Amino acid sequence: MPVNPIITFTSDFGSREHYVGAVKGVLIGNCPEATIVDISHDVGSHDLLEGAFVIASCYSFYPLRTVHLVVVDPTVGSSRRGIIAGTESVFFVAPDNGVLSLVYAKEPGIRVVAIEAQHYFRKPVSPTFHARDVFAPVAGRLASGTDMDNFGPPITDYVRFNLPPVHRVAGNKVEGIVLHVDKFGNVITNITPEDVERLAGVPASPTVFRVNGKEITGHRRFYTESNVDEVFSLVGSTGYYEIAAPKKPAAKLLEIRRGNKVEMEFQ
Repeated sequence: MPVNPIITFTSDFGSREHYVGAVKGVLIGNCPEATIVDISHDVGSHDLLEGAFVIASCYSFYPLRTVHLVVVDPTVGSSRRGIIAGTESVFFVAPDNGVLSLVYAKEPGIRVVAIEAQHYFRKPVSPTFHARDVFAPVAGRLASGTDMDNFGPPITDYVRFNLPPVHRVAGNKVEGIVLHVDKFGNVITNITPEDVERLAGVPASPTVFRVNGKEITGHRRFYTESNVDEVFSLVGSTGYYEIAAPKKPAAKLLEIRRGNKVEMEFQ
C-alpha cells in the first residue's frame, strides 16, 4: 500500500445533499488510511467543461500517486463507461464523458483503462449513483495499491472534447476562446504566453484583447496594480491570460460568456 495515500474528490454534488458524505464513506471503507481532500463540489450541475477546468487546474499540486476522483456524470446509468486514467505519478477515476479532456491535453502519455471488474463495486449498484457504488470503491482500491490494469482492459477511444485550439489569424494576432468565468467574474481564456511565443516564433506581449466587441488595452501583473475603473488583462495563476476588473466582475461588465471568441494582438 502507498504510504499516506491521498484521494481528492471533485463533483457537481454541492454541499446540501447527502451525496458527498456517502461517497466519502465508501472511500474510507475501501482505503481507511487515505486522506480525502475535497477540491470542489460546486461545479455547475452537469457542467463537464467546468469540471474539466477545475481538475486540470489543480491536480499537479498534489503528491505523487494521488488518486483524483472526478464525478460530473449527467448520463449516469447509461452505457457510458467508467475509466481510470493514469501515469507513473497520478491517477484519475471518472466517467468516460470528456470530464478529463484538459488533463489529457496536459498528460499526452496517459494510459486509460475501462472499469469492467465488477467484483470491486459496491452491491447493489444503484443506476443513479455510480459515484458511490462504482467510482468510490475503485478509487479506494486504487489508492490502496491495486494496479490499475486489474480493473479492466486498456482503451484508446476514450471521450475527449475537441476545444478550438489557439491559432494565428494575422501577422500579430492570435485567437482563442473564453474557457472559464470564475466566481469573481474574471474571464479566463485558453491563451497562454507559451501559445503566443510558439505561434509568433518569439516571446511577445499583448497590446489589445478583443472579445464581444470590446477592446482591452491595459495589461497588469496583478489585480490591484490596475486603475480603479480599468478593465485589463493579466496572466492568472493557471497560466492563462485573463480579463479582469478591480473588485468587479469583468464578465458581467463586458457581457462576456464562456465560449466567446477572444482575439489577442501582440507586439
